[in-house]
Amino acid sequence: MGIQNDIKLWDQVQVRVLDVRLISLATYEFIRNYVLPTSAFVYVQGRGQVWLDEEVWTTNQFLLLHGGKGRRLTLEATGVMEVHLILYKSTLPSNVLVEYRMMLNQRNPFEESWATVPDHTLELRELVRNIHECWSGQERVGKIQVKVYFFQLVQLVLLQRSRMSNEVQQPSLTDQVLRYIKAHYRESISLDSLAQSLSYSPQYLSRKFKEQTGCTPTEYVIRLRMGEARSLLASTEASLQEIAAYVGYMDPFYFNRIFKKEIGITPGQYRLKQQENSKSVSKSTLNATNESIVTGGDERYPLIDDDNHYQYKGDEEINMFNHFKSAIMSLALVLTLSACGTAQQGAETSEVAAEPEQPAVVETQMVNTTFGEVEIPAHPERVAAIDYLGTVLALGVKPIGGGQFLMNSPYLEGHMDGLETIGDSVEQLMELEPDIIITLNPDKAAYEKYSKIAPTVSIASITFPTLKDEVNYFGKVLGKEAEAEKWLADFDEEIAKIKQEVQSVVPADATFSVMQEYDRQVFIFGNQSGRGGRNIYELLGLQAPKNIPSELMQGAYHEFSIELLSKYAGDYIVLTSKSQLKDLQADPIWGSLPAIKNGKVYIWTEEQSWFRDPIALLKQTQDLAEWIIGLNTPSK
Repeated sequence: MGIQNDIKLWDQVQVRVLDVRLISLATYEFIRNYVLPTSAFVYVQGRGQVWLDEEVWTTNQFLLLHGGKGRRLTLEATGVMEVHLILYKSTLPSNVLVEYRMMLNQRNPFEESWATVPDHTLELRELVRNIHECWSGQERVGKIQVKVYFFQLVQLVLLQRSRMSNEVQQPSLTDQVLRYIKAHYRESISLDSLAQSLSYSPQYLSRKFKEQTGCTPTEYVIRLRMGEARSLLASTEASLQEIAAYVGYMDPFYFNRIFKKEIGITPGQYRLKQQENSKSVSKSTLNATNESIVTGGDERYPLIDDDNHYQYKGDEEINMFNHFKSAIMSLALVLTLSACGTAQQGAETSEVAAEPEQPAVVETQMVNTTFGEVEIPAHPERVAAIDYLGTVLALGVKPIGGGQFLMNSPYLEGHMDGLETIGDSVEQLMELEPDIIITLNPDKAAYEKYSKIAPTVSIASITFPTLKDEVNYFGKVLGKEAEAEKWLADFDEEIAKIKQEVQSVVPADATFSVMQEYDRQVFIFGNQSGRGGRNIYELLGLQAPKNIPSELMQGAYHEFSIELLSKYAGDYIVLTSKSQLKDLQADPIWGSLPAIKNGKVYIWTEEQSWFRDPIALLKQTQDLAEWIIGLNTPSK
């Protein structure tokens, strides 16, 4: 569902194009470590390599990339290169469906990094050039036209990515070599070992790499090391021997010889030259840490926007090597003190032999999740319920924390004393020291992030056809099978009583629609959804209008045209809306519906209708039943 969710989010967000830049690079020129101040599309025409953080792509002609705010963009031209940088900001409207906000939290397409060779190269090229020309024009109306072209670009991108969504995209051979070298260039790398690890012959690998980059892998390693050495020489006080060892040369004399061969002067002369330059050039226009593996200049593009003020200064990298030295010295000090403490403790306790403590055996179990079987504690005690908070509480388990949105549930008041609110901070989650994490996040990157902290149960809400399935699943996960059985028995007894009361007063042929409206958009909800869908159809056993297609009753929710409203509206409507009944009755479309005319509509807010955990479902069902019974019981 990844690309389909992306399309839904693009359809909902408000977008502002903040800046459009054209960057022209000659052969072997570069821009290194430019921090993207916002989300950006990067359109590249020409030959070279493009990096976003640690990911690299090679281009011979056309390449389109996307990166989120904070990504580091590096451009290295092996031929003439023309780059268009389109910076934009996306925000969801305040009244958008909660599902979209949750979708964005779980996987944000506006922050993702990816690259693709465009299908419609000439069409995309024309669009990008039109965007730049309109942006650079003096007329204000040109900025409006930029939005038109921008969304045409987005449409092309989404169509291509939708077609490619079922294909596994593997990095090219050159990209694999570049990524490996970037990660290991300080180590000893031989062409033979590199070729063997990638299952290619050394001759083939070297030839293909040179075709793409203009140099051999060995030459690339040397240039990368020299680029790092130049940065350290210009920005730290580290000795030449320290720098040589850090970039992979144990012999400082050999390092000196290679440096002079590549750069034209010795390391010492280079440092003196940089010190002289720093006296005449302000720090704001020269940052020595941005020197690349190839000769060229450094560019940076600050952006001032009405709403946001972005300015990349690059200060965080200036003292990188000094921090490295400090870390080594601190580690040495810690090890020394530790050794001294151990020796002293050994001397003091040598006469007393203590039996080593045996680690406690933790009983575990295997459970099925979105990402396969996961081993978890059989009886977890410190549960971090990022999602499914109400289900965990219903089973009598007091978690150590809950997801930020779920903690706002009006149905869980009185259940959450002492619970920590779990936000986006991984550090905060680590401090809570959970022995299990529960989430519905389908993003594998998020799952892997959580799994490094504790065993993680990731399971999509649509996995469970009924409430019973959900409660029983988490009864097993939490080691609370008996509690799950007892809760469901009590719940079934209460719902059976309510259901009988409702069906005794509702006509047998009466139909119910569960909907949400905002900003002239209408959504319909089925029996597995929130907003009252599960309450009305699954628990109370009431019927939807026969005109509603079966596919619209499946899944979480579906948007439909407001022109079909009269066709899909039942005798009763459960409606999530910020409007009041009088507003709906005054509307020419809503006001024409019999349910609206006759006041047979239950209006509640998203804050009330969104939650669908067991505790919320019971209270919602009681409230809905009271409304239905009240409408169908003659007043005395």
